[in-house]
Amino acid sequence: MARSTSTSTSGRNTDAPRDAIALLKQDHRTVSALFEEFEKADEEEQATIAQRVCQLLTVHAQIEEELLYPAAKEAFEGEEEDEDLVNEAEVEHGSAKELIAKIEGMSSGDEHFKATVTVLGEYIKHHVKEEESELFPQLKKTELDLKELGGRLAERKFALMEQLGIEEQEAPQPRKRSAGRAASRPKSSSRRSGSRARH
Repeated sequence: MARSTSTSTSGRNTDAPRDAIALLKQDHRTVSALFEEFEKADEEEQATIAQRVCQLLTVHAQIEEELLYPAAKEAFEGEEEDEDLVNEAEVEHGSAKELIAKIEGMSSGDEHFKATVTVLGEYIKHHVKEEESELFPQLKKTELDLKELGGRLAERKFALMEQLGIEEQEAPQPRKRSAGRAASRPKSSSRRSGSRARH
């Protein structure tokens, strides 16, 4: 992927969202699209998509745990209800990591492979809904500098991706598919706007 020239000293991609919440929501959209792609893919493609999902979720969880959650706790200091939102998110991360480790230890031919990825998808959907409807709106009400935090999240995200050998990927782009044709690019994170993962 071509990178635009950055004004930051690191030379990282300036296409990244400018604040923390926008960056994290973009990650949520990318992973959500991959889960939808997984449901439509054949077994070989599912293995590739699941690997990508696990990689992206691992990086996403790490930057939230290292940077977002500590900053949120500091911003919410004394607000027990808001601090609880962060604690719940941390516990949910622990459960998601257990599922990710399980998936990474399975092959796509495993009897429970697809079911385990689907359960992870449902779990992440719930986590995303709580972050976006409860945690993020509360963060916006605090004095936290979301642009500064967003810059730190982006730097850490790209450093981890580089360290783990994970390719950067553009935001999902819609693409049309013929009715009888399987997806030809398993790494694509496209989605059809009308489709939703089942509950």
